[in-house]
Amino acid sequence: MAGRNGSGTAKAERAQKLFWGVNDRLGSTGFLDKNIRKAFPKHWSFLLGEIALYSFVVLVLTGVYLTLFFHPSGADTVYDGSYAPLKGVTVSEAYASTLHLSFDVRGGLLMRQIHHWAANVFVAAICVHLLRIFFTGAFRKPREINWVIGTTLFVLAVAEGFAGYSLPDDLLSGTGLRIFQGILLSVPLAGTYAALWAFGGEFPSAAEFIPRLFTVHILIVPGILLALITAHLMILWHQTHTIFPGRGRRERAVTGEPTFPHFATQSTAYFLFTFGVLAGLAAFFQINPVWLYGPYDPDQVSFGSQPDWYVGFLEGSLRIMPRLSTTVAGHTVSWNVLVPAVILPGVFFTLIGLYPFVERWATGDERLHHLLDRPRNAATRTAIGAAAVAWYGGLLSAAATTTSPRPSRSRCSGRPGSSAPGSSSSRSRPSSSPAGSA
Repeated sequence: MAGRNGSGTAKAERAQKLFWGVNDRLGSTGFLDKNIRKAFPKHWSFLLGEIALYSFVVLVLTGVYLTLFFHPSGADTVYDGSYAPLKGVTVSEAYASTLHLSFDVRGGLLMRQIHHWAANVFVAAICVHLLRIFFTGAFRKPREINWVIGTTLFVLAVAEGFAGYSLPDDLLSGTGLRIFQGILLSVPLAGTYAALWAFGGEFPSAAEFIPRLFTVHILIVPGILLALITAHLMILWHQTHTIFPGRGRRERAVTGEPTFPHFATQSTAYFLFTFGVLAGLAAFFQINPVWLYGPYDPDQVSFGSQPDWYVGFLEGSLRIMPRLSTTVAGHTVSWNVLVPAVILPGVFFTLIGLYPFVERWATGDERLHHLLDRPRNAATRTAIGAAAVAWYGGLLSAAATTTSPRPSRSRCSGRPGSSAPGSSSSRSRPSSSPAGSA
C-alpha cells in the first residue's frame, strides 16, 4: 500500500509540474481567471443568436452522419430498394442513396429530417437575431464588423440551405435548379458561360453537377461558415455583449451573470433543449418526402412546388415581376428574371450590410455604445426596419400557392412520366422550357 501511495504521489507531482510548466508558457490560469468572470446579459432576446449557433452544431453532426450514406453521383441506376412504388425505375445514384438512407438505414430518415429542420431553424434564427440587433441598435460602434459578418452568414446560410435542398435530385429540387439555371442565364453576356460552368454542360447534366454541388455543400460553404462564426464569437467575446438600459447601467460597463457557472450551465441546457426540439420536429412533422416527388425529369414539374421558406422571397419577386425584356445587338436581356432574382437580392443584402455605416454617417454618432436602444426611442430606424419587414413579407406572400401542393401525379404508381419500370427514363434530356421560367 505504501508503494502504491508513493507511486500515486509521484504521478500527481509530475502532473502538477506539467500543468504549471504549460501555464508558465501560455498564461492559462490568468486567461481563465479573467474570462470565467466575463458578464453575460440575462435578457431572453440574447439567446436568439445561440439558437443559430446550436442549430449549426446539429447541422454539422447530422451532416457527417448523412455523408456516410449519400452517393453524390448523377449516374443512372435502377432502383431496387424497399420503397415498392419506385422499384425498377431508372434514377440517379444520388436519388437512390437518399431513398436507401430514408428507408433502409436505421435512423436514417430521422437524421435526414433533423438535418432539414435544423437548416430551416438555422436560417430563421439568424434572421430573427439580425432583427433584434437592428431594432435595438446593437450594430453601432464598435460592432459594425460583427454586423457585416452576421449579414454574410445570413447570405451563406441561404445558399447552403438551397444547395442541400437540391442534392437528392428529386423532382422538386430539380425544378428549383431549373429556376437557378434560368437566373444564371439572365445575366447579360456572362450568363450562358456561368450556367455552362456551374452545371458542367447543358442542363441538367447531373453527372457533373451533383458532385460539384456536394463539394460546395459539405466543404466550401461550411468551411466559410465555420470561419465566420469563429470570428464572430471571438469579436463578441472581445467587445462584450450589449445590455438594455436600466438603473445604474452605463455605456462603457456591461453587467450580467458570470460565464461560469451560470452562463455555461444555461448554454449547455439550451443546446440540449434546441437539439430536443429539432428531434421532436423531425419525429412528428414530415419534411421533404422526396419519395413522393420521384426522380427529376426535365419535362415534368411537381404540382404546387414550393421552395424552403428562406428562398420564398425570391420566388415571390419572380412571380410579381411583369414580363419585360430588351434586345440589344442581338442579345436579349430578360429583365423579368434579372431584376427580381439578381439585382434585387444583391441590392437588398448590400444595403443591409452597409446600414451601420450609413446610420453613423447620417447621425454623426462616433461614440462607443454598450447600451441598447428601445425601438420606440429610435423612431426612424424602427420605421425603416418595419418597412423592410413589410416589403419582405409581401414578397414571401406572393410566393404562396393558391392551391394545396400534392405529390407528382404518377410517381407513387411507379410510372414516372412515360418511362416504364426498368426502362431508361427521360431524366437526362435537356429541358425545352424557357430559361428563367418560374
